[in-house]
Amino acid sequence: MALRAKQAKHFVAKYLSAILVTGTSLLLLPLAHGQIEVNAEENVPLTDLMVNLPEAEMDAFAADYLQQSLQQTASQSLALPPLPQEQPPASPVAVSKASHSGPSKLDFSEVVLSRADWLTEKNRQADAALANNNWPLAELQLAQALGEYPDAHDTRLRLASMLYGRGALGQTNDVLQQGIDLAPTYVAFRLTLSRILAEQERFVAALYQLNQVNPNVVEHLDYYSLKADMARRSGQCQQAIDTYQQLLAHSRVGAWWLGLGLCQRELGEDFSSAFYQAQASADLGAASQRFVEQQLNLLGQNGQTQTY
Repeated sequence: MALRAKQAKHFVAKYLSAILVTGTSLLLLPLAHGQIEVNAEENVPLTDLMVNLPEAEMDAFAADYLQQSLQQTASQSLALPPLPQEQPPASPVAVSKASHSGPSKLDFSEVVLSRADWLTEKNRQADAALANNNWPLAELQLAQALGEYPDAHDTRLRLASMLYGRGALGQTNDVLQQGIDLAPTYVAFRLTLSRILAEQERFVAALYQLNQVNPNVVEHLDYYSLKADMARRSGQCQQAIDTYQQLLAHSRVGAWWLGLGLCQRELGEDFSSAFYQAQASADLGAASQRFVEQQLNLLGQNGQTQTY
């Protein structure tokens, strides 16, 4: 019986060594000295053990020894170091259009255009519509731009020009008047609206718009030129004379000399000097030149003039 026990111990030692070395790669437990005594002289072939030791008894020995070894290992606090926890991936850098939230789903974030980009894009779309001869769509694009940015003055002027081009005078006036209400001192709105009113022979209404603002004369000669002409055609000759004189102080334009002479003649003043200046101007139209020459000839003959 003692021989069988010794043989069993020897087998268990080899059995455990095989398990601990080849059965797992995570835990190596050395056998403590003194637990199992194996004499080198008492080496018993494994085949003999398999023959002399019943299989059930061998398994019992092995299981008992394993249980003791595990308890001893736990008491010595031999534990495997914890596996490093997987860190969540760093947040991706925010992108302007879209980021992947899953393997088969895309999340699109809203991209807000700046004012300049928005207006540029809307005007580009209007250009594309005009290239396809689609005026309604072009007007719609510009109207949408104004809906977002009502103070986009250049876009408003462009829309007014398109409306006027297709004969929508009422809409044109409304668009310009809205611009004037938003920006009363913006000269281009008043100048454009006054020109439209002048073409409709609404001289008083045009003069009213121009009288509301007095910009710098040098920077807005065309504004004051129309203002002087509207004053003359509205019967406001003295205002027209003052405005023509302001203009002529900066540039000697033949049409302004002619306008000044007509107002002077209307008020019964001497207009010959103004007419002579107009006659000498290289920029006066052919019809106006003939009229001036005619009036000067009549003035030289009998001192009378005809009505312009």
